[in-house]
Amino acid sequence: MSLNSSVHWKDIFTKAATETDKEKLDRLVREAEMAIFRRREELGDSTEAREELSTIAVATEALRAIRSQQLNGD
Repeated sequence: MSLNSSVHWKDIFTKAATETDKEKLDRLVREAEMAIFRRREELGDSTEAREELSTIAVATEALRAIRSQQLNGD
């Protein structure tokens, strides 16, 4: 497991969660979704990664909410 990819998705997610410009937000949400997807692939079903997988699940729901509330479901 790579610490760098763990930090990477979290950084992008944090930027998306705080962005107010819709164009930038749309790009950041897409980037965060892709980074989360890649990280989940890396982690697989690792029992060592349960905490991060739980955090990823919460972040994924937050991105869905951002997409539906701020980007009108695009």
